[in-house]
Amino acid sequence: MWRMSDAPSGLTRVAVVGGGIAGLTLAAALDPARFDVTLVEAQPERTTGAALGLWPGARRTLARLGVALPAPTKADHGGLYRLDGARVATVRGPDLAMVMRPALMEALAAAVPGSVRRVMAEVTDPSTLDADLVVGADGVRSRVRGLVQPGAAERRETPYVTLRGIVPAGAAADRLRPLVGEYWGAGTLFGLAPVGDALYWFTGHVSDLGPEPLDVTTVVAEARERFAAAAPHLREVLDAAGDDTLATRLWVTPPMHRYVSGRYVVIGDAAHAAPPNLGRGASDAALDAASLARILNTNRSLAAWQARRLPVTQVARTVAGWGMRVALSPTRDLLWRRIGTK
Repeated sequence: MWRMSDAPSGLTRVAVVGGGIAGLTLAAALDPARFDVTLVEAQPERTTGAALGLWPGARRTLARLGVALPAPTKADHGGLYRLDGARVATVRGPDLAMVMRPALMEALAAAVPGSVRRVMAEVTDPSTLDADLVVGADGVRSRVRGLVQPGAAERRETPYVTLRGIVPAGAAADRLRPLVGEYWGAGTLFGLAPVGDALYWFTGHVSDLGPEPLDVTTVVAEARERFAAAAPHLREVLDAAGDDTLATRLWVTPPMHRYVSGRYVVIGDAAHAAPPNLGRGASDAALDAASLARILNTNRSLAAWQARRLPVTQVARTVAGWGMRVALSPTRDLLWRRIGTK
């Protein structure tokens, strides 16, 4: 790790723990004339098999930072279906755009100035970091979060496991494109979203599989059982799931009543990790980081940043959890009857 004497005189030393979307955005946005920034990451993340949704505010913010976003695919409409493929409704959603995660990470990394140090190391005790400000951008497993709010140090397990993958461009993706949307069943969720000429797919189901890291083959096998009564095109996607499929259990952060304490700050999933139902994880990570950088670059109060970002992100965390419970409710048939389907 670096020492105090390594920092140029007069610059505020910032340690950013975590090199994901939040960490890279902050490193790209902080003024190098005012801040000596070190970005610490335990290991490069595995980024295959995943896509992300970016809301308009996040796209505008990243563009202002000079992040050369790959051409996004609009995903602002689709169907809501029963798991057997019966359409329940056509949904017009927000102006959401899908991008491949590896491409977004590459664009963010390219926007980080050369003055930022990149350190590959595991931070087990952030209190030992020699910096004026320590920013936890270290995800739901954050080590910094406990220094901001000790009662929220431990992440919370949900009953859901997820699979995420890509149907590559070609005949299969073209055939499935008119069927994009979400498919809800009792304890099961399947989603299809366009990303370029390919399709991003994701599942969620209630499972007691463990411990982590989850074995992809085992999760895929269980998912095939749980989705045995799903529409044929969904089963086809699962049957084609390969080694680049991502299998994870969903974890969330506890409620947070502050994001700042002394020299410690948390942003992104370290502060408000939630189920992915609102598609806001990547966007809120970027918005947290960019707005924090604006506050720091202009020497304004961190309390003002916290007052702005905490309410909206904590509400989103709560609503996303509610949405996941509704989508995977075991009383799914009752919901369909309430909205007029058979």
